[in-house]
Amino acid sequence: MTTRQVNLTTSDGIDLEAELRLPSPDAGADAVSGAVVLHPHPSMGGDRHHPLVVALAERLAASGVAAVRLDLPDPDFAAASNALAETAGALRAEVEVDRLLLLGYSWGSVVAARTSVDGLTARVLIAPPISHVELPPQPEPTLVLVPAHDQYGPPDQVEDALRSWPDVTIEVVDGCDHFLAGAIGRITHRAVGWLTT
Repeated sequence: MTTRQVNLTTSDGIDLEAELRLPSPDAGADAVSGAVVLHPHPSMGGDRHHPLVVALAERLAASGVAAVRLDLPDPDFAAASNALAETAGALRAEVEVDRLLLLGYSWGSVVAARTSVDGLTARVLIAPPISHVELPPQPEPTLVLVPAHDQYGPPDQVEDALRSWPDVTIEVVDGCDHFLAGAIGRITHRAVGWLTT
Protein backbone atom coordinates (compact mmCIF):
# COMPACT_ATOMS: atom_id res chain seq x y z
CA MET A 1 0.00 0.00 0.00
CA THR A 2 1.07 3.55 -0.68
CA THR A 3 0.39 6.32 1.82
CA ARG A 4 0.79 10.03 1.34
CA GLN A 5 -0.14 13.19 3.19
CA VAL A 6 -2.62 15.47 1.47
CA ASN A 7 -3.21 19.13 2.28
CA LEU A 8 -6.52 20.49 1.11
CA THR A 9 -7.97 23.99 1.20
CA THR A 10 -11.75 24.33 1.03
CA SER A 11 -13.53 27.06 -0.91
CA ASP A 12 -14.00 28.80 2.46
CA GLY A 13 -10.22 28.96 2.88
CA ILE A 14 -10.03 26.26 5.57
CA ASP A 15 -6.89 24.11 5.47
CA LEU A 16 -7.54 20.42 6.06
CA GLU A 17 -5.03 17.69 6.78
CA ALA A 18 -5.60 14.25 5.35
CA GLU A 19 -3.85 11.01 4.60
CA LEU A 20 -4.52 9.07 1.41
CA ARG A 21 -3.90 5.35 1.43
CA LEU A 22 -3.84 3.69 -1.98
CA PRO A 23 -4.12 -0.01 -2.72
CA SER A 24 -0.90 -1.78 -3.59
CA PRO A 25 -0.17 -1.97 -7.34
CA ASP A 26 0.55 -5.65 -6.69
CA ALA A 27 -3.16 -6.16 -6.06
CA GLY A 28 -3.53 -6.44 -9.83
CA ALA A 29 -6.07 -3.69 -10.48
CA ASP A 30 -6.48 0.01 -9.99
CA ALA A 31 -8.91 1.20 -7.35
CA VAL A 32 -12.45 1.66 -8.67
CA SER A 33 -13.77 2.90 -5.33
CA GLY A 34 -12.68 5.67 -3.01
CA ALA A 35 -13.68 6.10 0.62
CA VAL A 36 -13.53 8.94 3.10
CA VAL A 37 -13.32 7.84 6.74
CA LEU A 38 -14.43 10.31 9.41
CA HIS A 39 -13.44 10.62 13.05
CA PRO A 40 -15.36 11.36 16.29
CA HIS A 41 -16.11 14.87 17.57
CA PRO A 42 -13.12 17.20 16.98
CA SER A 43 -13.79 19.20 20.16
CA MET A 44 -13.46 15.99 22.17
CA GLY A 45 -10.16 14.86 20.74
CA GLY A 46 -11.44 13.14 17.62
CA ASP A 47 -9.10 13.19 14.64
CA ARG A 48 -7.88 11.04 11.75
CA HIS A 49 -5.54 9.14 14.08
CA HIS A 50 -8.37 7.44 16.02
CA PRO A 51 -7.67 3.67 16.05
CA LEU A 52 -10.95 2.78 14.31
CA VAL A 53 -10.41 5.37 11.58
CA VAL A 54 -6.88 4.07 10.96
CA ALA A 55 -8.03 0.44 10.95
CA LEU A 56 -10.85 1.14 8.49
CA ALA A 57 -8.58 2.99 6.07
CA GLU A 58 -5.91 0.28 6.19
CA ARG A 59 -8.40 -2.52 5.60
CA LEU A 60 -10.14 -0.62 2.81
CA ALA A 61 -6.82 -0.10 1.01
CA ALA A 62 -5.95 -3.77 1.50
CA SER A 63 -9.31 -4.56 -0.14
CA GLY A 64 -8.60 -2.39 -3.19
CA VAL A 65 -10.30 0.84 -2.08
CA ALA A 66 -8.44 4.18 -2.04
CA ALA A 67 -9.09 5.58 1.45
CA VAL A 68 -8.73 9.06 2.88
CA ARG A 69 -8.52 9.77 6.60
CA LEU A 70 -9.51 13.39 7.01
CA ASP A 71 -9.30 15.88 9.87
CA LEU A 72 -12.42 18.04 10.05
CA PRO A 73 -11.68 20.60 12.80
CA ASP A 74 -14.98 22.53 12.72
CA PRO A 75 -17.57 20.74 14.91
CA ASP A 76 -20.48 22.42 13.11
CA PHE A 77 -22.26 19.72 11.11
CA ALA A 78 -23.06 21.97 8.13
CA ALA A 79 -19.48 23.25 7.83
CA ALA A 80 -18.07 19.74 8.19
CA SER A 81 -20.50 18.39 5.61
CA ASN A 82 -19.48 21.05 3.10
CA ALA A 83 -15.80 20.31 3.69
CA LEU A 84 -16.45 16.58 3.32
CA ALA A 85 -18.28 17.08 0.03
CA GLU A 86 -15.36 19.10 -1.36
CA THR A 87 -12.83 16.53 -0.14
CA ALA A 88 -14.81 13.64 -1.57
CA GLY A 89 -15.01 15.38 -4.94
CA ALA A 90 -11.25 15.99 -4.88
CA LEU A 91 -10.64 12.32 -4.02
CA ARG A 92 -12.72 11.14 -6.97
CA ALA A 93 -10.80 13.42 -9.30
CA GLU A 94 -7.35 12.58 -7.92
CA VAL A 95 -7.61 8.80 -7.96
CA GLU A 96 -10.18 8.63 -10.76
CA VAL A 97 -12.62 6.35 -9.01
CA ASP A 98 -16.16 5.63 -10.13
CA ARG A 99 -17.68 4.88 -6.74
CA LEU A 100 -17.48 6.87 -3.53
CA LEU A 101 -18.04 5.47 -0.03
CA LEU A 102 -18.48 7.42 3.21
CA LEU A 103 -17.73 5.96 6.64
CA GLY A 104 -18.02 7.74 9.95
CA TYR A 105 -17.82 6.99 13.64
CA SER A 106 -19.91 8.88 16.23
CA TRP A 107 -19.86 12.58 15.24
CA GLY A 108 -18.33 11.52 11.93
CA SER A 109 -21.31 9.27 11.26
CA VAL A 110 -23.61 12.29 11.45
CA VAL A 111 -21.46 14.22 8.98
CA ALA A 112 -21.37 11.21 6.64
CA ALA A 113 -25.14 10.81 6.92
CA ARG A 114 -25.79 14.47 6.09
CA THR A 115 -23.46 14.70 3.09
CA SER A 116 -24.44 14.07 -0.52
CA VAL A 117 -21.85 14.05 -3.26
CA ASP A 118 -21.62 12.85 -6.86
CA GLY A 119 -20.70 9.20 -7.18
CA LEU A 120 -21.79 8.26 -3.65
CA THR A 121 -22.87 4.63 -3.63
CA ALA A 122 -22.91 3.58 0.05
CA ARG A 123 -22.42 4.72 3.64
CA VAL A 124 -21.36 3.04 6.88
CA LEU A 125 -22.45 4.79 10.08
CA ILE A 126 -20.85 3.55 13.29
CA ALA A 127 -22.37 4.46 16.66
CA PRO A 128 -24.49 7.39 15.43
CA PRO A 129 -25.44 9.56 18.44
CA ILE A 130 -29.15 9.50 17.69
CA SER A 131 -30.05 10.78 21.17
CA HIS A 132 -28.54 14.17 20.26
CA VAL A 133 -29.15 14.64 16.53
CA GLU A 134 -31.58 13.84 13.74
CA LEU A 135 -30.46 12.19 10.53
CA PRO A 136 -32.36 12.91 7.30
CA PRO A 137 -33.29 9.84 5.23
CA GLN A 138 -30.82 9.07 2.46
CA PRO A 139 -31.37 6.85 -0.60
CA GLU A 140 -27.98 5.14 -0.79
CA PRO A 141 -27.48 1.72 0.82
CA THR A 142 -26.39 2.28 4.41
CA LEU A 143 -24.99 -0.06 7.04
CA VAL A 144 -25.45 1.15 10.61
CA LEU A 145 -23.39 -0.58 13.30
CA VAL A 146 -24.79 0.13 16.76
CA PRO A 147 -23.00 -0.83 19.98
CA ALA A 148 -25.31 -2.91 22.16
CA HIS A 149 -24.73 -0.62 25.16
CA ASP A 150 -24.35 2.71 23.35
CA GLN A 151 -24.96 5.63 25.71
CA TYR A 152 -25.76 8.12 22.92
CA GLY A 153 -27.69 5.99 20.45
CA PRO A 154 -29.04 2.71 21.86
CA PRO A 155 -30.18 0.10 19.33
CA ASP A 156 -33.91 0.71 19.88
CA GLN A 157 -33.54 4.48 19.35
CA VAL A 158 -31.47 3.97 16.21
CA GLU A 159 -34.06 1.55 14.87
CA ASP A 160 -36.88 4.04 15.51
CA ALA A 161 -34.95 6.96 14.02
CA LEU A 162 -33.83 5.24 10.81
CA ARG A 163 -36.73 2.95 9.98
CA SER A 164 -37.91 5.38 7.26
CA TRP A 165 -34.62 5.12 5.35
CA PRO A 166 -35.30 3.18 2.13
CA ASP A 167 -32.18 0.98 2.10
CA VAL A 168 -30.72 0.66 5.60
CA THR A 169 -29.26 -2.34 7.40
CA ILE A 170 -28.96 -1.94 11.18
CA GLU A 171 -26.78 -4.38 13.10
CA VAL A 172 -26.00 -4.50 16.81
CA VAL A 173 -22.38 -4.89 17.89
CA ASP A 174 -22.42 -7.03 21.04
CA GLY A 175 -20.24 -6.46 24.07
CA CYS A 176 -19.37 -2.78 23.72
CA ASP A 177 -20.61 0.74 24.34
CA HIS A 178 -20.17 3.95 22.36
CA PHE A 179 -16.39 3.91 22.81
CA LEU A 180 -16.01 0.49 21.15
CA ALA A 181 -13.51 -1.07 23.58
CA GLY A 182 -12.63 -4.53 22.33
CA ALA A 183 -14.75 -4.20 19.18
CA ILE A 184 -12.64 -2.27 16.68
CA GLY A 185 -11.46 -5.38 14.84
CA ARG A 186 -14.98 -6.81 14.51
CA ILE A 187 -16.41 -3.49 13.37
CA THR A 188 -13.67 -2.99 10.80
CA HIS A 189 -14.12 -6.50 9.42
CA ARG A 190 -17.88 -6.11 9.07
CA ALA A 191 -17.85 -2.58 7.65
CA VAL A 192 -15.24 -3.25 4.97
CA GLY A 193 -16.71 -6.66 4.15
CA TRP A 194 -20.13 -5.12 3.60
CA LEU A 195 -18.72 -2.39 1.36
CA THR A 196 -16.54 -4.63 -0.78
CA THR A 197 -18.74 -7.67 -1.41
